Amino acid sequence: MCGAYGFSVKDAKEVYKRFDIANSLDDFTPRYNIRPGQMNPVITQNSKKYIERMFWGIIPFFTKDYSHKYKTMNARVETVMELPTYSKLFRKQRCLVPATGFFEWDKTQKPSVPYYFYLKNDPIFAFAGLYDSWVDPKTNQEIHSYTIITTKANQVVGKVHPRMPVILHREDEKKWLSPTQIAQELLALLTPYPNDEMQEYMVDTAVNSPRNDNPEIIKPLDATALL
Repeated sequence: MCGAYGFSVKDAKEVYKRFDIANSLDDFTPRYNIRPGQMNPVITQNSKKYIERMFWGIIPFFTKDYSHKYKTMNARVETVMELPTYSKLFRKQRCLVPATGFFEWDKTQKPSVPYYFYLKNDPIFAFAGLYDSWVDPKTNQEIHSYTIITTKANQVVGKVHPRMPVILHREDEKKWLSPTQIAQELLALLTPYPNDEMQEYMVDTAVNSPRNDNPEIIKPLDATALL
């Protein structure tokens, strides 16, 4: 699964250039401990790529309330084409979820030990995501929400957790957003990221609290971890 990640870019221009974004956000703040139920940057494409903030946790178009919001933070690749919540979105409403790293907890230890995972050679990357639009029947407010697709873990993440978010290769991001890609071609993109392109290290348990959202969260406990 993926229940916490970071998007700790300080200069928004880096993001706009990295993903060739046609617009900009009104304000841009680096985030270190993003959690479900929060509004976060997501990239979609029509004729051009656009970035906007969406609610993490799909609120299906057919639901009458927010009851799905925390159960839908992730969509499993094994069932993403079958479940009613995701099947239509997989065909027509795919998105990129920009990130700089993500967290998983080793629950074989007591208490659980948090780890931070990132890419060795790409400081900004994208998870494969889906998004939906929901209109609150009480207020008529439209809310855009998203989910992150997960797959079986590679060996790096697998030391801590059996699943991991799908990280798209940079050259596959365009394919993921393209409306002309067929389902089997899209599924072929949703694989564990290569082991030799990822790294991890232990971080402080302060990350356990969503209230802690600062650079200290992603610092390694072992000062030699980045050497």
